[in-house]
Amino acid sequence: MESFLELPPTSSKPRSYYFDRNSVINSTLYCNSQPSYTIMTNKSGTRTDVCDIATQSVVATIKRREVFADTIKFPARNNGTSVAINKWLRPITHSPYHAEPSISLVTDVGNFVWESDAAHRLALYAEEDHQVPVAFFSRNRQPQDAIVLVMKSGAEEMVEDVIVSFIILEQRLRMKEKRRQNGMMYGPLSDSGGP
Repeated sequence: MESFLELPPTSSKPRSYYFDRNSVINSTLYCNSQPSYTIMTNKSGTRTDVCDIATQSVVATIKRREVFADTIKFPARNNGTSVAINKWLRPITHSPYHAEPSISLVTDVGNFVWESDAAHRLALYAEEDHQVPVAFFSRNRQPQDAIVLVMKSGAEEMVEDVIVSFIILEQRLRMKEKRRQNGMMYGPLSDSGGP
């Protein structure tokens, strides 16, 4: 079996996953005008389930916890055991490609890196090829616009990894922006003026 990194270039169009609202915690994702995945989060915001609409099954559960590490569970993998998110999505402090911190994503198909740059709010690159993203969420949008996650042709084998990791990272970005905005409204929370 060829790995994703060895797939020949194809002329197929990329797949676009449209979120039905500007939310990564409660949305339905559409691909080719068909509902594909549902994202549901409980009222307390501590649990998010990503469900495959075609199979009517939970493909991933994200648990956010106050004291212990947040976890991710893919019921069809690793005997359904939970893994700390920071072990699945690992920070890379020094990236040779971008000044911003990067996040490593290891999948069954290969190793990838999430980056944030001038062109893309979030873009997923093959670990050794930072020229063309495997998946991306563009910066060229208004805050009220719906989210569109574009995936390169050939990435179908890792669609769940891409969607779930994107949900986690985009939610982190939104929370960081919200904290920054609140800090600007109310001033620094401490004498140091830092985060």
